[in-house]
Amino acid sequence: MIAMKIPKDISVPNLSDAGAKVLKGIKPVDNIQGVVFGEAFTVKTSSDDWGTVVKAISYSRGKVIVVKCEGGEYAVWGGLASLNAKLKGVVAVVIDGYVRDLEDIRRIRFPVFSRGYTPKAGTPLDRGVMGIPVNCGDTTVKSGDVIIGDCNGVVVIERDRVEEVLEKAKEIKRKESKIRDRIMRGIDLKDILGLD
Repeated sequence: MIAMKIPKDISVPNLSDAGAKVLKGIKPVDNIQGVVFGEAFTVKTSSDDWGTVVKAISYSRGKVIVVKCEGGEYAVWGGLASLNAKLKGVVAVVIDGYVRDLEDIRRIRFPVFSRGYTPKAGTPLDRGVMGIPVNCGDTTVKSGDVIIGDCNGVVVIERDRVEEVLEKAKEIKRKESKIRDRIMRGIDLKDILGLD
């Protein structure tokens, strides 16, 4: 497990600006989602197979489950899976696919990020594969990469680039703070940025 701490004031947009790769189209179920992060545990399965995704919970304590679903619009995750994952110490789940039971997920405050939601679930086929590189949100994610999500979306950082990206993000945050101070003193943003 990577020893990593994300400063509280660093956001997913800061990390994206610093070179983290955005998982396109993946959004939080809870629009006030705070920052969550952890190592990825990857899953590839069909959209009608929620069995493999549920099975992954047992291997993901302290990690973020990252799922690539192929096929139609079936939910592979819901309220019971979220409850189980929370109790088993899973950090979050990121699904390039669909989820359901939004009210249950929000009530227990388990971090779920997905492409969308639907009431229709598939079946527990358990025909998927775990621990292989997956294409999630048009981005390759490998088990062990670092996943960070918040209310803005989700990014991934390759394991060997974590410190580099975090340092860049901290510098971006420092620059933003200086700009914010100047705006509060009445200076127009266009003038600060040198826009005519």
